[in-house]
Amino acid sequence: MACAAAAAQIRTRSGLDLSKARVRAGFARGHLLDIVVYVPGGKGSADETEQAEELVRLLVGEESFERWVGSVSGIPSARGGPLTVINSNAQERAALPIQTLFDTVHAAIAGLKLGLSPLAPSVRTDSDAWIAFELDPEPAPDFAAQGDLVLCSTRLPELKKSFLRGEPFFSGRFLNSGALFAYLKFEFSGPNPQAWLAERARLEEAAVRAVEPEQAVLVGLGLGIRYGYLDFAVSDPDCVSERLLPALRAANITPRSWFLFCDSELEREFIAVHPNASAPLLAGVVQGDSSAGRTNVVE
Repeated sequence: MACAAAAAQIRTRSGLDLSKARVRAGFARGHLLDIVVYVPGGKGSADETEQAEELVRLLVGEESFERWVGSVSGIPSARGGPLTVINSNAQERAALPIQTLFDTVHAAIAGLKLGLSPLAPSVRTDSDAWIAFELDPEPAPDFAAQGDLVLCSTRLPELKKSFLRGEPFFSGRFLNSGALFAYLKFEFSGPNPQAWLAERARLEEAAVRAVEPEQAVLVGLGLGIRYGYLDFAVSDPDCVSERLLPALRAANITPRSWFLFCDSELEREFIAVHPNASAPLLAGVVQGDSSAGRTNVVE
């Protein structure tokens, strides 16, 4: 939305005039943008931050906001006037007019993408480029996403940390190829951790042999209280149903196994490895909700 129209909408709804606000944006963890809106004459109220967030959403667009914006803060600023305000805050002095936000955000995204790999050669070939994480999950009857993870190793640590922290996730923030990050989740059948490791190794071998690197690349492994995990960067979605799932069934994967997606906008989607398998527990979904999840490959 054009800045004048967006500011007018905010003013009509809340009485807050943000047409002369200033803004700065910068990348934080997980390649997410943190945006600060300096509110002229502001009081630092929660409502000002709420209206600043809505203004940012209107200006950058819903899709960019959900995929790229991590946080929006509304910070009080001296009200502009005919006299120059002496301000010792260097960050505020470097802020730009709110009218520049759209161009600023999309220039920042374009700059980040220049530094992203389409699918880094090290992800494919460097066996030493693995980072391990240990976690301490709370016991529960069942776990959504990778909520029971105890130990994992990954070739893409910044991506993995962003996913595990529950931040808004978009695959395009980490690779420049259009690949989709997804993971295999399977319930262990063995009686102890040693058997679980052997089971995961067997499925890992079957999965890697089933697909070509141009279709999908294994980028992470995980061991949980109840489930095992294989993380993939998927470039060809068709390879999941055509090659990967048949290979996993042939390797005797357990009935409760699914292919799920890291992206926030796909967190309610899943592909059951076995036809007619029960649905997994999904984040933010009440069990028994028949509308949660579909069994089609997301294109």
